[in-house]
Amino acid sequence: MDSLDSKEPIPFQRELEHTKAYLSLEKFRFGDDLNIKYDIQAMSFLLPPLSLQPIVENAVRHGIRETLDGKGTVTIMTREYVDRNEIVVTDDGTDFDTNRSPDSDKPHIGIENVRYRLKSMCNGSLTIDSAPEQGTVAVITVPKGG
Repeated sequence: MDSLDSKEPIPFQRELEHTKAYLSLEKFRFGDDLNIKYDIQAMSFLLPPLSLQPIVENAVRHGIRETLDGKGTVTIMTREYVDRNEIVVTDDGTDFDTNRSPDSDKPHIGIENVRYRLKSMCNGSLTIDSAPEQGTVAVITVPKGG
């Protein structure tokens, strides 16, 4: 919980631990309706606190839970490149307008907060693509030396 108050980037491993704690509660709640996959190939980088967990929460809440049967898979992957580290969160659930909140015409506050923290703390970025019957792909990019 200390990292939630941090004004500095934290180790990815700590952010992943917070996210896994959240997902364990959701898995307990939804059982076999929620599948979670991990493909973690990079861990030695820093990122702002609460960068990954809100994106994963959106994948569960708005992607998987809003499907007709309420079932689906969330995948978390990391990759290291020469100039950056990437975290990719995918779901095979419903699509959405990436510029608007599902319940209104307001922007996605959580997504905008993550984008702001990434940009201001490490010159990072968040891109989101969503398409009907393909789910959603969110990519957090953390430049090296950023």
